[in-house]
Amino acid sequence: MIYFKNLRWKNLLSTGNVFTEIDLASKDMTLIIGINGAGKSTILDALSFALFGKPFRKINKPQLVNSITQKNMVIELEFSIGSNEYKIIRGMKPNIFEVYQNGNLLNQSAEMKDYQEILEKQIIKVNQRSFNQVVILGSATFQPFMQLPGGQRREIIEELLDLQIFTTMNSVLKDRTQTNNGKIKDCNSDVRLLEEKIKLTEQHMDDL
Repeated sequence: MIYFKNLRWKNLLSTGNVFTEIDLASKDMTLIIGINGAGKSTILDALSFALFGKPFRKINKPQLVNSITQKNMVIELEFSIGSNEYKIIRGMKPNIFEVYQNGNLLNQSAEMKDYQEILEKQIIKVNQRSFNQVVILGSATFQPFMQLPGGQRREIIEELLDLQIFTTMNSVLKDRTQTNNGKIKDCNSDVRLLEEKIKLTEQHMDDL
C-alpha cells in the first residue's frame, strides 16, 4: 500500500516559480474542491508526472512547463511503502529524475527507461494505466473496466493480484517456441538437402 505524504511543484503549467505544497499526511483524508480552472487537475498532473514522467491529462509533455518561465519545472513527491520512505524528484528543463529510499539516492547508472522500470515494477508495482484506473479515477482518462481491451484488463488484474509472473512465463514460452520452430525449419532443410545428395549418389552408382 502506498501512503502519499507530501506533494510540491513549481513552474508546472500555470503555477509560478515558487513551490506549491500539499501536505497529504496531516489528516487521514484530504478533500480538495474548487471552481473550473482552479488547479485541481494540475495536482493530478503533478502526481502522475512525478511517478510516471507523464501528465495525467492528454497533453504533451513540453506543455507542462510554465509558458512564461519556460524552464525549471520541478515536482517532488514523498510517500511510504511499508517501513520504507521514498522521495521522487522529477523535472524538465533541465531534466531531473531522482529516487530516494530512506534518504539514500538509488543507483542512477541505468538508463532513464530502466530507472523508470525499477520504480514501477520494484517499488510502486503499478504502471500508469493501472494507476489511473484504480487510484486516480479521473473523468479525463477513466474508462469502465469492462470497456477496456482484453489485454489491458488482464494487465490490471495481474498487477492488482501480483500475477505478472504468468505474463513473463508466457513471453518466455513464446520465445522458446519461435526458437524451436526456427530450429525445426533448419533441420527440415538439412534433411531435404541430404535426401537430394542421396538421390544424386544413387544415380551416380547406377551409371557406374
